[in-house]
Amino acid sequence: MPDPKRSCVPEGAIEPPLLQKETLVPLNSVDKNKLRADGRKWNELRALYMKVGIITKAQGSVYIEMGNTKLTAAVYGPKEILRREEFSLKGKVTCEFKYMPFARAHYCEPRQDFEEKMISKCICEAMEGVILLERFPKAQVEISVQVIQDDGSALALALTAASVALINANIEVKDLVVGTTLRFFENSDVLVDPTAEEEYGPFSKYTGGAGFHLAVLPSLSQISYLKQTGKIEQTQAKDCIETCWETSLRLATGVKNLLQGSIEENVQR
Repeated sequence: MPDPKRSCVPEGAIEPPLLQKETLVPLNSVDKNKLRADGRKWNELRALYMKVGIITKAQGSVYIEMGNTKLTAAVYGPKEILRREEFSLKGKVTCEFKYMPFARAHYCEPRQDFEEKMISKCICEAMEGVILLERFPKAQVEISVQVIQDDGSALALALTAASVALINANIEVKDLVVGTTLRFFENSDVLVDPTAEEEYGPFSKYTGGAGFHLAVLPSLSQISYLKQTGKIEQTQAKDCIETCWETSLRLATGVKNLLQGSIEENVQR
């Protein structure tokens, strides 16, 4: 006897799209020549571009591109904390990370969502370990990161951009921070500096694996921030972290050269 609480439909009826089950699509992260969709090798980084001092009202700022991932970072302060709080010998760091409404394939709300708040917290924690906070007691530094276009590895690039903006603002830091993202798949494929399709796309969704976000201090040989998502064996995780470390050191050389060239260009003006 049919359930009276359910609407009866004829046999062979098609379910609404929201109720249809997803079909696994056999995709590969690399082709038979071991090249990715954009022609890069598994450990090859995208082209990097950087320009500092682009926001005049900020004490320090930078515009940075890595492939089609583009964002800006600005630093305001140090400035006095006006709220009544207990005196502290160390300064305070705040951070706001935000995707522009058009930065992703879907519309991003003007207000911060949960993901953006968590990324803001990650950047803040990474920078607190680098800035010499004891140099400005009872004061705070505000970091603002705006993602113009997200084509993957946005968190790693945001960490690098925030560090460069701090240096441009003449904030005393222990070292430059360089971020790297790595994607590990269950078929043992490893991709450094993944694009949005590789990081969030169907292959990433259906094959599982893990993601790593690492920020290092290249001159001090220290890790400032490490985040892992997904499941992975301990030995594989160790190999992925070592790969991130080596990639960050390679990237640090390029960031330092671009930073030096951009500063010299501004001085000549």
